[in-house]
Amino acid sequence: MDIRVLLWALVTAVSASVASASAPVSQESIEIRDLTPKFLAFYQTASAENATPEHRFELWQQDYGFAAVPPTPEGAQIARRLLDEAWPKYPSVMTRIVRGANGMEPSPDSTLKRVFSQLQPGKPVHMRVVVYVGALEGNAFTAAGKDGVPTVALPVEQSPYDRGPMMAHEFTHAVQISMGTNSGGWIRSVGETVLAEGLAMRVAQKLYPDRPAASFVEMPEEPGWLTKCEARHDAILRDVRAVLASDKSEDVMRFTMGTGPTGLDREAYYAAWVVTEYWLRHGMTFASIARIPEDEAPLRVGLAIDAIIGSR
Repeated sequence: MDIRVLLWALVTAVSASVASASAPVSQESIEIRDLTPKFLAFYQTASAENATPEHRFELWQQDYGFAAVPPTPEGAQIARRLLDEAWPKYPSVMTRIVRGANGMEPSPDSTLKRVFSQLQPGKPVHMRVVVYVGALEGNAFTAAGKDGVPTVALPVEQSPYDRGPMMAHEFTHAVQISMGTNSGGWIRSVGETVLAEGLAMRVAQKLYPDRPAASFVEMPEEPGWLTKCEARHDAILRDVRAVLASDKSEDVMRFTMGTGPTGLDREAYYAAWVVTEYWLRHGMTFASIARIPEDEAPLRVGLAIDAIIGSR
């Protein structure tokens, strides 16, 4: 089956499986779905069969089929590569995988309360958390469920040290979805992506101030990325500025997961990091940034980039 169907069908299934749950009774509430048993069944089958990489991926699609990749053809290719790279590493994190959702620290509930206090949404927030086994790549994602309730997917194999900031990042997206200022969809403009990602990174930094700044924006496999971006500061901002209004898949992919015009990856994330810092230094709060409507994001981000470049 096409991985695009697998990923989003599973998110829909998660939503449907809890649709009959009782309404939230507090300002922040979470439902949890643990997918680690499905992964363990796939892992045991593939190991017992000593499956080739090709057959292993077929089994993964058949028995598990969940990854933090975009619902695009490129995403399917990424999922296959991630599985191949992670396969020999899974034994090193098997204890965390077997413990599943119940062994996650910090707890999702406590993290949501902390994010809620920063964004002050002014309404109850109800969300779902899908605990899954990733590829040790330190990634996660958030999307709106079929009924509009945000669903956050978190990798169980991650260390508690790294999970806290990641959880804060993704829960920021979830709260924004609940507020109605983030659709939670893959198809959105680059400007909307810059706003949402910048807010999430800076909220995580606020909640975990003792960590190095790079840990909130760099991928584990790209140490030194932030320093490289800082050396191309104006060029990256101009690149991103030119595509802020675009919601074309190729533009979103190029500036979020691909290589941008400067030759550096994830240029939109650097722009997000810089723009949100600018807003905070000029009197905005996390709560006010979170309330910027998606359709206004390209304009607001563009004005900030113009001001940042003009002040240098």
